[in-house]
Amino acid sequence: MKVKVLNEAGYSHALLGMSLSFYDHITQLDEWWAEDKKKRASHRAESLAFKGGGHNKYLESIQVWMYVQAPRAWWSEMDTYRVGISKNSSSTMHTLDKRQVVDSDFEEGTSLQSIDGFNSCLTQYKDENSIYYKDITRLKMNLPESWLQERLINCNYMVLQNIIRQRRGHRLKQWDVFIDSLLEQIEHPELLIKKD
Repeated sequence: MKVKVLNEAGYSHALLGMSLSFYDHITQLDEWWAEDKKKRASHRAESLAFKGGGHNKYLESIQVWMYVQAPRAWWSEMDTYRVGISKNSSSTMHTLDKRQVVDSDFEEGTSLQSIDGFNSCLTQYKDENSIYYKDITRLKMNLPESWLQERLINCNYMVLQNIIRQRRGHRLKQWDVFIDSLLEQIEHPELLIKKD
């Protein structure tokens, strides 16, 4: 599994939006939004990050784009998260029949029998004399869940905080890999996980 944060944006805008409750429009916004206010807003953001009830809605304004290569078994669980997240993926439909698969196409620990079984189906898929010739359904039905698929994910800090809260310590080990990788790369991990 690979997780790479590609870009992150919106932190300063999220702080400004959170601070507008204290803004008097008589003063020009650029003058009012001075360094001292930004520093106080940063501290306030950290104290409100886990309050809920609308106090931490500013987290929705901080966007993250990441590249994730993960097994289909993990993606089926990640697909639980549909609100505030968008995903673009590589296509199994267009890549499955291009070549024999090898162990690096799968998550570590995939049995050789599974890989060989899929390659056997692929051979039949390409054989014009086979009853399974060009039967993409059979090919997909025999694809091990450990097949690595790439997706580009765009989501916000609120979604990531929710994922971390729900999936930290999950029995599917890829969740901890995802969370640890994310927290190592993200600009403001203090807004995603409470300090002990």
